[in-house]
Amino acid sequence: MQITKRSSGKQSLSPYLYIAPAFFVYAVFILVPLLCAIVFSFTNYNIQNMKFTGLANYARMLSDTKFHQALLNTLLYSFFVVAVNLVLGLLLAAVLGQRWFKGSAFCRSILYIPYIVSPIAASMIWLYLYDSKVGVINMIIKGLGFSGKSWLLDEKTALPCLIVMGIWQGVGYCMVVYFSALKNIPDYLYEAARIDGASAVTQFFKISVPLLSSTTFFLLVMTMISSFQVFAQIMVMTGGGPLGSTTTIAHQIYENAFVKYSMGYASSQAVVLFVIVLIFTLIFFKYGNKEGDVELD
Repeated sequence: MQITKRSSGKQSLSPYLYIAPAFFVYAVFILVPLLCAIVFSFTNYNIQNMKFTGLANYARMLSDTKFHQALLNTLLYSFFVVAVNLVLGLLLAAVLGQRWFKGSAFCRSILYIPYIVSPIAASMIWLYLYDSKVGVINMIIKGLGFSGKSWLLDEKTALPCLIVMGIWQGVGYCMVVYFSALKNIPDYLYEAARIDGASAVTQFFKISVPLLSSTTFFLLVMTMISSFQVFAQIMVMTGGGPLGSTTTIAHQIYENAFVKYSMGYASSQAVVLFVIVLIFTLIFFKYGNKEGDVELD
């Protein structure tokens, strides 16, 4: 009886030992900084001193016009990047998955490359493309007989330019995931639909789209989280300008923390960003979870 107890004790302890290293890394680099940010958000921490200020930082955000602009920019950027990436990624996957399409593997590789390129390198490429004097985009426009434009220096076009870049960089990832999911749909479903006289468009909307609900849900959550954290592109291409038209919450966190050294206020903004992402994620889990693909306790 004692031997049984010892063996069962070892078995129950072994899984925890296996995950201990990963949990340690997660705790050090994720949990501890998160807890520190929450604590700092209730202080006026500025590296030199720290004093408890309660909800003063959160009250300050209510009247901070820069933060309001950053929140609006972040929401607009995320909405358009996520929506277009999902729709365009699905359409590209559907086209590239057709048997009649030649060079599918090559096209998939080309479309996926922007996703694995460093955000800094990608930003430098698009900074050159948008250049008002030697940029390729303005050269094409001038070649068509129109006048060029300072794309990143105009508050009306700067954010749309960043959105276009975000779509270019993320659509390949959505396409690859959708392409893999489409390959897992049984062929007999399409064959039965063709026998019943369903067109290719009808098959796409009646078979492919419903059966890809779990994949769409996964991509929706992942691309949303990524878009809310956009930062490198902002720093390299616009620095948040012009007139704050491209600043985001992540960019405001950086400015307050490492330019103004207002760590307490930056921490409160980081907590707000975390809460916003958490709320959107929970909403997606609640209402985007179809057919029991993912369960939320």
